[in-house]
Amino acid sequence: MPIWNPRPPQKCANLPLLEEQLKGLLKRYDTNGDGKLSRKELKVAFRSLGLSFSGWRAIRALWHADANEDGVINEEEMEQLVKTASFPLSEEQLKGLLKRYDTNGDGKLSKKELKAAFRSMGLRFSGWRAGRALRHADGNGDGYINQEEMNELVKYAMKWGFTIT
Repeated sequence: MPIWNPRPPQKCANLPLLEEQLKGLLKRYDTNGDGKLSRKELKVAFRSLGLSFSGWRAIRALWHADANEDGVINEEEMEQLVKTASFPLSEEQLKGLLKRYDTNGDGKLSKKELKAAFRSMGLRFSGWRAGRALRHADGNGDGYINQEEMNELVKYAMKWGFTIT
């Protein structure tokens, strides 16, 4: 489990090209342009990503990834930091992931499709969770989540703490 992520690893969604995106994001916070991230720069980066306890996370990131113990994260150490990073999934990202599981292309998610989506994202009890999510978000009671109901489904599912790893 990543050292600065308090959430269990079973609630993770893997997205392609993420490692390069995270490297770019972290490099953006190199405010003095020295090619390294200090504790202060890491704290700002974590805070901007919406992570709580950003100061603590910055210290833990340095402790974990600062191999030469110079107090900053250099390019090589950035590789280690990125490989162990975990960031909260946004509502838009979760919505995009869920829409991928509309396997029959009807623009709606059935309980079976929700179960497959939740299982692929590493959730335990995916069938039970799919049923609960459907009951919560299915406003018209037709047994499917349509486009209008998707926002309610996403708000409900966000409490499970999905992360990008």
